Amino acid sequence: MRSLSAVGAGTLFANVIAYALFLVLNRALGPDELGAVASLLNLVIIAGVAALSTQLVSAWRVALHRPGAQATALRTGAVVGLVATAVVAALTPVIVRVLHLDGPAPVLLVAAAMVPTCLIAAVQGTLQGGERFVVLGTLYAVVSVARTTGGAVAAWLGWGVSGVMALTALASWLVSFGALALVRTHVRAALSSSAPTQVRRVLAGMAGTSALLVASTIDTPVARHVLSGEDSGAYAVLSLFAKAAFWGPAFLATVLYAGMSRAKGARPLLVALGGTGAIVLVGVAFSALLSGPLVRIVGGPAYTHLADLVPVFTALGGAWALAQVLVFWGAARGNHAVGYLVWTAVAAAAAVVVLWRDGNVSEVATTFLVASLVVTAVGVWVSVPRGARDVARS
Repeated sequence: MRSLSAVGAGTLFANVIAYALFLVLNRALGPDELGAVASLLNLVIIAGVAALSTQLVSAWRVALHRPGAQATALRTGAVVGLVATAVVAALTPVIVRVLHLDGPAPVLLVAAAMVPTCLIAAVQGTLQGGERFVVLGTLYAVVSVARTTGGAVAAWLGWGVSGVMALTALASWLVSFGALALVRTHVRAALSSSAPTQVRRVLAGMAGTSALLVASTIDTPVARHVLSGEDSGAYAVLSLFAKAAFWGPAFLATVLYAGMSRAKGARPLLVALGGTGAIVLVGVAFSALLSGPLVRIVGGPAYTHLADLVPVFTALGGAWALAQVLVFWGAARGNHAVGYLVWTAVAAAAAVVVLWRDGNVSEVATTFLVASLVVTAVGVWVSVPRGARDVARS
């Protein structure tokens, strides 16, 4: 219970602070700039897909008490971060064109945030695998506070899109140094040239374990590409409800992951699915009941006309939260089938939006909602043992 409380409180606080950033951005930036910043912040998550894989591989090795697991995690995070930086930098011209940006600077700043993002993920993995949940929850909160403060200060000072991304990247670097202090006894070993890495395992697991990071964020850049500047800003406001529904229950899968790695039966999976499902149902009902006041709080009076779409976005994030439990369960067993299913569904949804359903915010959102529901339904069917399904139905 203490573990759930610690990680849950840290995750909740981190989410609240992250949403506070958008409360500032929604009022400091125009719709077009808001759409650009939201897409770039989501791009940080998408470009850091290797970070989640790094965290889970690290947690798995530490949970199983592999020799030198902590040092291996840190060295792996650094190497993977450098690779991610190179990939984003190489794709900068394409990203600038797709997101309709004025220049390459914001994207290069995203690239600059990759190394600290992966280092932080490596530290989080060692804490998660070692079941140091109080420290892990605290780190989640500190990361969010630092990034939010950087972005909010830049927006308040009127530094525009590049300024927001610059201070966000700087905050990531500062937090990464603080995170390394939590595992400082392993830093020297990680710096040794003889220290092994788990880069191959991270890359192998990326397609599965990190699919949810893409799934929960790709719709905003897609919306930025196909919608007008004003509509992409509206989509960015509504996407906050999807993120709240996705990240809100995430602490359950995080806390139970180490147990999933060692479990003989399906109990940790059923507990995580049941708890996550209950939180999602409450969230969707709450968002439907108070959609008007909620959208005014998040976006301001200018976005009140979007209230009817709040439950849609909440359901979208909630479905991905359930899928995350299934992806984590598979990752703990070296089975990434649900992760591959997520990639397939997201690619199909993005293609449908770009080719046919690009008329308005509602069409984009409902297309990705259908994809998330299909993944969740099929994922439960293939992941939950038949006996457990029969018990649940009886």
